[in-house]
Amino acid sequence: MIGEISVNVGGDEVRKACLLLVAVAMSAMTWWGAGNVTAEPQLPRVTQYSENVGTFGDHDFCHGAFNIGMVAPKGKRGVVRITLTSFGFTGNGSGWARDPKCRFFALVNTTAGFGKNEYFPVAFGRRPGERVTIESHPGSGPKAVTVSTSSSDRRSDIQSFGATMYTIVP
Repeated sequence: MIGEISVNVGGDEVRKACLLLVAVAMSAMTWWGAGNVTAEPQLPRVTQYSENVGTFGDHDFCHGAFNIGMVAPKGKRGVVRITLTSFGFTGNGSGWARDPKCRFFALVNTTAGFGKNEYFPVAFGRRPGERVTIESHPGSGPKAVTVSTSSSDRRSDIQSFGATMYTIVP
């Protein structure tokens, strides 16, 4: 067997090298962030399922869905501006005909410390494209931002699956 070379590298050494590489990369991203903020770019993010959330509201079986957008406001470090854009909501009965607004709370949970819950009132009607803008302050660095909904009369009742986005906040 001419020219045969055998290299014996243990699994522990490879695992340690990979962990060290990940630690160095995360440290670099945390230290430098995403650079200076000069515009409001969409934050790069990874989601598990979707950036769309379906929910229901406070009266007459009102229900619908909305999309989640996230930007870094110009000149504000550690802040995420979340925009909820409605696909249109609908309901049943005479109550919906009198009051065609579906109300609920948007629950924003960020990994600032051990998790920070913020509730924001939302009201969407029939027309698609209605927007609600929320500012959250999770701080700079790698973060997980979850948006879900709760009922308008009891904030503790979660009523949608929600969407979790992993991002780097400048």
